Amino acid sequence: MPQAATSLRSVAVLTFLTLGQMGLQFTLQLLLAKWFGTASDMDAFVAASTLPLVISGLLAGALASAFVPVYMQTREQSGESAAWSMAVQLVCWLSLLTLLLWQVSKLFAEPWMRTLHPGFDDQQIGRTTELFQTLSSLMVWNSLSGLARAWNHCHGRFAVTGFAALLGNAVTVALAWRGGPSGGMDTIAQAVSIGAVLTLALQMPWVGIFSRGWPVTNESQSAMQRCFVLMLPLVFGLACNQLDPLLDRYLTSPSPGNVSQLGYASRLAAAVLTLSTSGLAVVAFPALARHAAERDDDKLRTEIAAALRFLSLLLVPIVVALTAFGGALIRDLLQRGRFTPEDTRVVSSTLAMLCGMIVGGSLGEIAAKVFYSRQNTRTPVIVGLIGFGIGAALKFHWVGTHGVLGLAAATSVFYLLNAAVLLGLITMQLGLGIFRGVLGTLVRVAIGSAAAAGVGSLLLRTSLPWPSLWGATSGATALLVLLVLLREEVAWRAVRMVFPARTQEPRS
Repeated sequence: MPQAATSLRSVAVLTFLTLGQMGLQFTLQLLLAKWFGTASDMDAFVAASTLPLVISGLLAGALASAFVPVYMQTREQSGESAAWSMAVQLVCWLSLLTLLLWQVSKLFAEPWMRTLHPGFDDQQIGRTTELFQTLSSLMVWNSLSGLARAWNHCHGRFAVTGFAALLGNAVTVALAWRGGPSGGMDTIAQAVSIGAVLTLALQMPWVGIFSRGWPVTNESQSAMQRCFVLMLPLVFGLACNQLDPLLDRYLTSPSPGNVSQLGYASRLAAAVLTLSTSGLAVVAFPALARHAAERDDDKLRTEIAAALRFLSLLLVPIVVALTAFGGALIRDLLQRGRFTPEDTRVVSSTLAMLCGMIVGGSLGEIAAKVFYSRQNTRTPVIVGLIGFGIGAALKFHWVGTHGVLGLAAATSVFYLLNAAVLLGLITMQLGLGIFRGVLGTLVRVAIGSAAAAGVGSLLLRTSLPWPSLWGATSGATALLVLLVLLREEVAWRAVRMVFPARTQEPRS
């Protein structure tokens, strides 16, 4: 059986940088919770930021997923110059499109906000529109950042994108910290926009673009057309995921505070989902695309199995921690200032319900990357459309009786259903070899997670400040030690990476 090409070191570096980004984003959430809680201004900020994030996520996600396999194939078959030309042309077209969307959205800001949030009164609509005028620029900066990120990943420059996002988030937090108490939510919106601009500026290869140029050739034009053909189905498929938060805002807008409560839980769940898949999916995608281009199914199965084993090590302890100790974590981290104990109860319960989204989203991301690497973008789209329809129907049915918990449960059903169907289809095409070693990893990590939960529960009973953080740190340490003792391969590789001369790899 061939070895997986995905580098654990690259995954670790990118995951570490992503963890830093998450820490900064969470710091911003702490500041927002302290200064604004779930008040009307926080509702307005969450509502105003949703549409720009939806549009930029849709464009960046669809284009990046189509870009990587086409870029690598073009570079292999037609040379670096043709691939470079295709990339720069895409940057130009995406710039024009997003700048147009930005100006149109500013022009129709008030009617769009009124349509998307029917439960807001006139004053709330006015405030949301003001914030949207600032945040709408994210359509440009985030979309171009997504393309630049994919471009760097094709060349193995994973650290560049991680550091760019880290510095962008750091600037956002610094500006918010300095001006938030006096400038209010307007300063927060400006800080978010400035951080996004910096992230883009640090990722795009500006020197190469203006020094090398982008000679238009038949090969580059053909590659760009293939990229657009692959991208079109993805626009519809990703629209399901991106429209999901818009539907949530629509359904929660009649209840004051619910928009913010669901927003806190959703952002935390999305951050955990990003952490679990960001490094792995980003590093594995070029390897999957290369194996697919070579038509080497053995290596493709090995790569998928390695990704699923890695995800198992992350997802099991995450689900245990959020379901068993979510309330303590939210209390210690967010409950201060205008963030009340009732907010803690609702947000922690909603976050636990969104664990299905974290699991399904992580598995679905890897499964979708397998289809994209084989230049099949239609299948994930069809599955996503069906799943979104089921999830939307459940949301309308459950929101009246269960509120935000019903919305969270329907979201989890949507993501889990998508992942199960996609993995089932991959199994039919490639066989059960994609799950090689996954069951053993699940057993070992379940044992380790149970022990880690025991350690965490003991520390929660102490008088230490922020006991949930001490419990999480101690539990994670206990989990790693147990996985090493149980001879789990990925844990051993991680230890060898830190102490290369002192450990011996477990016998297979």
